[in-house]
Amino acid sequence: MSQTLHTVAVIGGGTMGAGIVEVAASAGHAVRLYDISAEAITRAIDGIAERLNARVSRGKISTEQAQALLARITPATELTQLADAQLVIEAASERLEIKKALFSELAEICPPSTLLTSNTSSISITAIAAGIKHPERVAGLHFFNPAPVMKLVEVVSGLATSTEVVEQLCQCVTAWGKQPVRCRSTPGFIVNRVARPYYAEAWRALEEQVASAEVIDAALRDGGGFPMGPLALTDLIGQDVNFAVTSSVFNAFWQDRRFLPSLLQQELALAGRLGKKNGHGVYRWPLENQPELALDAVSAERAAKRVKSDVVTELDDVLLLETTGETALSLSVQHQRPVVVYDHAAGDTVVLAGAPTNPDSATDKAVYYFQQQGKKVLRIADYPGLLVWRTVAMLANEALDAVQKGVASAEDIDTAMRLGVNYPRGPLAWGQSLGWGRVLRLLENLQQHYGEERYRPSALLRQKALMEMRDE
Repeated sequence: MSQTLHTVAVIGGGTMGAGIVEVAASAGHAVRLYDISAEAITRAIDGIAERLNARVSRGKISTEQAQALLARITPATELTQLADAQLVIEAASERLEIKKALFSELAEICPPSTLLTSNTSSISITAIAAGIKHPERVAGLHFFNPAPVMKLVEVVSGLATSTEVVEQLCQCVTAWGKQPVRCRSTPGFIVNRVARPYYAEAWRALEEQVASAEVIDAALRDGGGFPMGPLALTDLIGQDVNFAVTSSVFNAFWQDRRFLPSLLQQELALAGRLGKKNGHGVYRWPLENQPELALDAVSAERAAKRVKSDVVTELDDVLLLETTGETALSLSVQHQRPVVVYDHAAGDTVVLAGAPTNPDSATDKAVYYFQQQGKKVLRIADYPGLLVWRTVAMLANEALDAVQKGVASAEDIDTAMRLGVNYPRGPLAWGQSLGWGRVLRLLENLQQHYGEERYRPSALLRQKALMEMRDE
């Protein structure tokens, strides 16, 4: 338990609030749980007790430990009961006016030394702190669901947040067995900002009828090494929730095309096809074949360390090329011969596409070539950048943009993406291993193909590509 933060108060008895209460109580803190609804408090504590009993039955903790943990949790029906807390974590409604009113009242009730934090995933910490007493003690503590399990906590600084407060919060989070990452209060913080292309590129592929949802998910899961395909993941999160986060980030960035929401996802949300929680989204739930966990990060790293230069393979008259963001048709016209392009693969699954002008035998040769190496082959329509390469490139580009704008350090961004959304590698480490010059070329080709700002390379990517060229 932190030596200075003896008592922790949590506002909000929902899923996240209850999870944070369990985390703090597990670390030995006395915890006050406040909610405007007494029933919500009861449900939250009953839920914690149920989870603890399950751990007792599995032999993870003793009955005495479970009882001691529950004894450290005290219901609070008035905000004034939180006055003795050294740390307050708000996990209430995601509405700025509600948070501002709460924090303004807390600033009057609690002494200036009390740290006031919000678990918000999307609202500006600067805006929450504006106009209250001692805004330097206001920060974000963004946990990930389920809070008792997920290791990552984003420690978010608003414009007025002091460095001493950030350091104290990071020490507290570490003492709780979590991994803190520091970031500035910008839309989406780290994870919800950098992760947007993972969903967006999959929705675009589905909208353009490049492949079925199952094939798109298999490509990213089995070919890219991600733990779950993006479309299945949006079903798991909830189409309404995922679409709302994307829309929030899009609007917060003044409708920047990089964060453009999907019309197809909007249709699902409007139709009430929300995913797993109501049985129908992109898929019917429960899934007949649950998504398999992809290869581990070590395997993904090993696969990503392939040569950074172009690899050209000739199969009789067929040219086999790893994608650089051009369509197979464009390359076929350039080379005046059949062309098949294939995707970056971090596992035993390879995605490929042939030029529509290819004879069937040409693409069949490429399929056979990979099958002879023991690879599973997924064929999709001719699509620039295919599925894995363009997704990884977009993730790396977004991460670089966040670094350049001072949102967080490169190390914290990679840590956040590995622990917050279980990516096999941090996007910056992944981009470096693939080669910044190749990432740049792929995005430039995508930008030329679509004529859209969505694929514009960041200035830091251009710099890194030039430095890489100098060092070769």
